[in-house]
Amino acid sequence: MWLNFKTQTAMAQRKLAAIMFSDIVGYTALMGSDEDKAFQVLRRNRIIQQSLINKYHGKWLKEMGDGILAQFGSATDSVQCAIEIQKQARKKLEAQIRIGIHLGDVTFENEDVFGDGVNIASRLQSIADPGGIYISESIHNAIRNQKDIYIQYLGEVTLKNVNYPFKTYYITEKGLPIPSKNRINELTGAKKSKSVVVLPFDNYTGSNDLEYFVAGMHASLIGSIGKISALRVISKTTSNAYKDTEKSISDIASELEVSAVIEASVLSLGDKVCLQVKLIDTYPEEKQIWVQDYIEEKNQILNLYNAVTKEISNEINAILTPEEECRLAVARTIDSEVYDLYLKSHMYWDKLDKKALDKAKEFLTYAIEKDPDWAPLYAGLANVWIAIGQMGHESPEVVVENVYENLNKALEKDPTHWESHLSNAHLAFNIEWNWEKAEKEFLTAIDLNPNDAMARLHYSHLLMVLGRISEALEQGKLGINLDPLNPFIQSLYSVVLVASGDYPTALMYCEKSLSIDPDNFFTLTILELVSFANGNYERTIDAGLQWLPLGDEIKTTVKQIYKEEGFIIAQNEIIIALEKYAKNNYYIPPDMAMRYVWVTNVEKALDWLERGYEVHDQQMTYIYTFFGANESIKDNPRFIAILEKMNLPLP
Repeated sequence: MWLNFKTQTAMAQRKLAAIMFSDIVGYTALMGSDEDKAFQVLRRNRIIQQSLINKYHGKWLKEMGDGILAQFGSATDSVQCAIEIQKQARKKLEAQIRIGIHLGDVTFENEDVFGDGVNIASRLQSIADPGGIYISESIHNAIRNQKDIYIQYLGEVTLKNVNYPFKTYYITEKGLPIPSKNRINELTGAKKSKSVVVLPFDNYTGSNDLEYFVAGMHASLIGSIGKISALRVISKTTSNAYKDTEKSISDIASELEVSAVIEASVLSLGDKVCLQVKLIDTYPEEKQIWVQDYIEEKNQILNLYNAVTKEISNEINAILTPEEECRLAVARTIDSEVYDLYLKSHMYWDKLDKKALDKAKEFLTYAIEKDPDWAPLYAGLANVWIAIGQMGHESPEVVVENVYENLNKALEKDPTHWESHLSNAHLAFNIEWNWEKAEKEFLTAIDLNPNDAMARLHYSHLLMVLGRISEALEQGKLGINLDPLNPFIQSLYSVVLVASGDYPTALMYCEKSLSIDPDNFFTLTILELVSFANGNYERTIDAGLQWLPLGDEIKTTVKQIYKEEGFIIAQNEIIIALEKYAKNNYYIPPDMAMRYVWVTNVEKALDWLERGYEVHDQQMTYIYTFFGANESIKDNPRFIAILEKMNLPLP
């Protein structure tokens, strides 16, 4: 009896382990069409994984057809191994790998392994995107403090033979796929009602002078609700397009493809804020499902947004992640005058002309003097300076100094503030040219607020300048989907479309942007580029003359020259005027270089690009995108040298 007990104990051992399960996507089909290639892929996959499992202190358990099962004593080792496997597979394997990882009980018996850990790892692998890594909540909890591993919550999914909703996450490292919104909805069973628009607030305070404050409350609530990853939240610019509209709730919901609408009214503003919020479900039919009145001291307004957000998430069954619950539980009192100044700055923040940006800077600077501990003030000031630099209103030296100063303070005051991480991403992208840091910071910002359309579009620009066009288009589409009526978003997306070679669609988005805001400064700069890409040289000239710093007399002369002598001679006239302007003013080097390329003066174009590199101009970020396909310059050693120094892709 005693001997029998010892034998059974040796045969069956139960332990907690991180289990990694992987398989080759499409292997069965490949085996049917090309058996030799299938076996070659299988052998290479085996070599890659055996080496890496050993490297990360794992144990190869068994191979099941094209699937591999491995065990790790550390959750961190298992995930790092999986990331490295995917990196190697992209380089060396003519197939994609799916990986699932779970930390759970497994039983070893008769040289075999089974149990909860194996089953769930296998199920996670089966639903993972090709080339992706899905992990369980137990793995997530074990590695959540690892700063070099980036994770996104997918949602509660139903796994085969698992009789309860299973919280699932995916790894968001560089090169790994990001599940589409449709894919997430498919896996989580998300209904259409998980998408909302917060309509502009009604101002019932009796004072039109407080309209900016009411608009600021509207934007702040959108920002708060937007942090919920289980929701698709329409951004403020598109929402504001429905201010004073006569359209019905159902029509608005249909246009924006949402089925929940939030209406709110500000009833009074003084020492206290009185806010009434209504939630209207429009699917399958329109009905009010919740209404609540809030009366709060004005210095508690930030906590008010958190309270409303939690109520709305409960009403529409948008499950919060543990991190989201923690963020919404943070309480902060704010000086009412400081918040007032912050909202006033937002009246000018989104405009890109120098006068408006200077005004936003003035409000934020004064607010910081009164409350030097609130991170959004510094993040806002950093963003204003970044915009000043991007539009060429100040030299890079002045811009960089101010961006660094304010961004460092913002991150110091609140490391979890998503706008600070977005600013940090802009800094790494536009100023440091540190592409790896930029991607990590963009992903962190998106994780903290997945509904921020600007973060999505600017991330798409990073992907674009690195030559990852398909990923750039995907992120751009997500941004457009969140803010479809924002002219700036449309212009940013049109740049990505130009990089992809879809010039007609790029022009369509520019025209849509200008139909909303005919004088949008940024859109006019992009329209010039898009018009040239479409071969419409007359419109290229007209668009340029609308935004370039040229006098009326020169503009008239250029138009006349174009009619009589054509595009190149007219563009040369613009160049002469801009060269004269640049002697006493800062002018964007890549823009001047582009004009020289248009008139086939490559050496002068390279002179300006080298100048742009020397002064670290922010627009230099885009030189691979805009010059890398140009036959006259792409193979020039001087151009290649700049790309190499900036660590950009080579043509």
